[in-house]
Amino acid sequence: MADITNPTISSFVDALSDRFHEYGIGLLLGNSGYQVKKEFQYLDIFQSRKARGVIYTGKEITLDHIRKLNEYSLPLIVGFQEHKELRCPVVVFDNYQASYDVVRLLLDHGHDRIGFISCPLEDMQAGFLRQKGYMAALKAAGNDPGKGYVQHADFTIKAGYEAVERMLEQADPLPTAIYGATDRIAIGVLKYLKHRGFRIPEDISVFGFDNIPIASKLIPSLSSVMLDHYDVGLVVADMLYKMFGNPKTVIKKVICRHQIICRESCK
Repeated sequence: MADITNPTISSFVDALSDRFHEYGIGLLLGNSGYQVKKEFQYLDIFQSRKARGVIYTGKEITLDHIRKLNEYSLPLIVGFQEHKELRCPVVVFDNYQASYDVVRLLLDHGHDRIGFISCPLEDMQAGFLRQKGYMAALKAAGNDPGKGYVQHADFTIKAGYEAVERMLEQADPLPTAIYGATDRIAIGVLKYLKHRGFRIPEDISVFGFDNIPIASKLIPSLSSVMLDHYDVGLVVADMLYKMFGNPKTVIKKVICRHQIICRESCK
């Protein structure tokens, strides 16, 4: 995994731990800190330790990843990422459609000036596809993002704070809604807007993505996209367990559902 401190990953790991405990199987964790070198080292370590199987949930899938994962000798599942060249099973969310649905909802609520703060685009799922869904929904409605309306950040609250500061310096007129590609980014947006004296949602609505546990407890509570990472963890664990008996499983791709949740941060 890339970052065990990320609440979505923590929930996913909780599910893996719970399910594998039922199966009487121990769980080894490798936290790479978004470093590809560490990811590959962990893959080698698990192989040398003769693990029964491996779940990869890194930040991205590069050509080096494809070579490494396709040549891997243990049963393997990739979670939250995919690539057409991968030969192992993958479990993903439809990040494009979920992002499209957020923007469509905001448009239906009367917001025609919607800012967006993306994750790094090298992350195909959380970055590229969520931004693609945002752009597609605007285009379908005959809208274009205004000047400065699209900004980029990493996965931190600090990056969200800095990105919305750039957006509001560049945007004219100001957006009526700002959509962060993760809840952490959106929390940074909330923090900056409060510091600047904006009323949420009266002046600017804010939307996040992932529905991390704190989202419902913020003031105002954060609207978000619910991706049930715990449920996905159970799905992945069950799939891998079945692969122990049949490594050539016919299941190649599972797409998990999402749910749009509107709370106080959205007008």
